[in-house]
Amino acid sequence: MKAIIIIGDGMADRQLKELNYLTPLEAAEPKNMNRIASLGTSGLLYAISPGIAPESDVATLAILGQDPYKVYTGRGGFEAIGAGIELRNEDIAFRCDFATVNEDFVIVDEKAGRIREDATELATQIQDLKLKSATDIEVIFKQTLGFKGVLVLRGENLSTNVSACKPKLNTRVNSIKPLDCSPEAKRTADILNEFIRVSHSILKDHPINRERRFRGQPPANVLIPWGGGRKPSLSPLHKKYGLRGACVAAVSLIKGICKLSGMDIISVSGATGEVDTDTTAKANAALKAIKDHDLVLIHVEGPDEASHDGDLAGKILIIKKIDTMIGTILENIDLEETCIALLADHATSLKLKKHTADPTPITITSPDIVRDGVTHYSERAAYKGGLGNIYGKHVMPILLNLMGKPVEFGV
Repeated sequence: MKAIIIIGDGMADRQLKELNYLTPLEAAEPKNMNRIASLGTSGLLYAISPGIAPESDVATLAILGQDPYKVYTGRGGFEAIGAGIELRNEDIAFRCDFATVNEDFVIVDEKAGRIREDATELATQIQDLKLKSATDIEVIFKQTLGFKGVLVLRGENLSTNVSACKPKLNTRVNSIKPLDCSPEAKRTADILNEFIRVSHSILKDHPINRERRFRGQPPANVLIPWGGGRKPSLSPLHKKYGLRGACVAAVSLIKGICKLSGMDIISVSGATGEVDTDTTAKANAALKAIKDHDLVLIHVEGPDEASHDGDLAGKILIIKKIDTMIGTILENIDLEETCIALLADHATSLKLKKHTADPTPITITSPDIVRDGVTHYSERAAYKGGLGNIYGKHVMPILLNLMGKPVEFGV
């Protein structure tokens, strides 16, 4: 028995007045997701616990059976590993975003108009960046997808205990502060502030940004580091569960978590991490991977990105694309030999444009599971499901039991 975990990042939401009080999942009418619900048992998932609005990193850790409270060292480490950077123990890593700031370094567009192709060329200008205040520190920057990138600071006497927070509109970006009184935290804050200033001086008048301004697009005139972390250590799935796993994902964050979990990372051409991602290519990659793996995780970032943008049409579109992806998978696997877990790692509110602590729908199917009579995959339908309320840490034990490998307790 094999297993496929399908994660629609931020796919869950709240009912919306403009949808006649349906959620985007309900409005999308996903027939293949509904088919999975009809074949299995459903419930409500709290990735961490009730009242906690998790980020995708801690949610995915929990879903894979890792304890975020023990292994989480910050987002940056996972981003760097997923981007192919070999972290050293003394390194500190940050997610790093291209953004648009005004002359006072106040953010006017935290994603620089969701810059894409132009970001690749701009990233080359940062490769050899040097810092005058810390000549002993090596600066490593790598662009990953569109406006997203990774910054690694390599050297001694550094700290992640600084106020490098996720970029938000109308906030000043070159005012990172130490969060303790240590010289390491003060030094790191000074380094990051200099990095921001130097990146701005390099990027603000670059020909690409002059052209973007001419076209009425926001210039990507600064890089903002946030979510600092050190090199994480996770238990590989083959040691923890005796499973060989594979991951089909676009974003470096998820790739990093899965790589550290001992899973093979499957690269997919056309996987953008946005609404326009090639979900058909992801389906085909997963179908190929399941042939010689016990577990395949498929992660689709698009719903979360649409939610953060307040893009209702985009969210419904990507849900429908995920549904088509699932249809391709269902047509080409043997449901008598495969368990499927369909879930959202967290809810992301279109109205609020941020993650919420709402539970998310989860459906699990296998040939041996007792069907609970739920026939739709949605937030509302999940309340009636036989799984009840479960936490992220329960997902892998449930799947292992259905795969004939239950976690045993006692003699």
